[in-house]
Amino acid sequence: AALAQSLLQQQGNFAPMEYAYAFDGKAGQAMTIELQSEDFDTILLLKGPDGEVLTSNDDYGGTLNSTIVIELPEDGTYNAVASSFSGQGGDYQIEVRPASEYEKVFSRAYDLSISEDYTDAIEAYSAAIELDDSDPSAYLGRAEARSNQAYINAPLDIGGPDDLPEAVISAVVEDYLKAADLLEVQCQIGPAESLR
Repeated sequence: AALAQSLLQQQGNFAPMEYAYAFDGKAGQAMTIELQSEDFDTILLLKGPDGEVLTSNDDYGGTLNSTIVIELPEDGTYNAVASSFSGQGGDYQIEVRPASEYEKVFSRAYDLSISEDYTDAIEAYSAAIELDDSDPSAYLGRAEARSNQAYINAPLDIGGPDDLPEAVISAVVEDYLKAADLLEVQCQIGPAESLR
């Protein structure tokens, strides 16, 4: 027992690997913050001028990348905090820019879908597609919202997707095929084949 004396004993706290990027913003300014990586699953946080977390995002638009679209609540210096889900690192890119009209509408659709307001989400995804019909994420989001809405409205004895109304199945398939076409144009052959 005398030989088992500690050489070192300390308490510590490991913080997740993260890096903050400061930018100045004005109240009412609509901003898009994107964090993208092919090496790890990103997490993005936005801290306000007081240092408190205003919002965060893990996976956005069907990807492992992170995006925040927000109307800034006050003038001041904000911090976009880049982090990873698992704590692992790798190459990444972060961008802060004024939000486009498409990004604002798509973000609204995404938020409505997350809150399970599928009727309004479908309408918002359709509005986003009218603004820019080249983003596969809008078609995928609308397909998911249509499918989820149909399941909520379906009888309790529904067995699976084949039991959904034919009009819903047709609309979902049409959105999936359009998204697959767009993914192929972007040279994302694997995801396009998976959708087909």
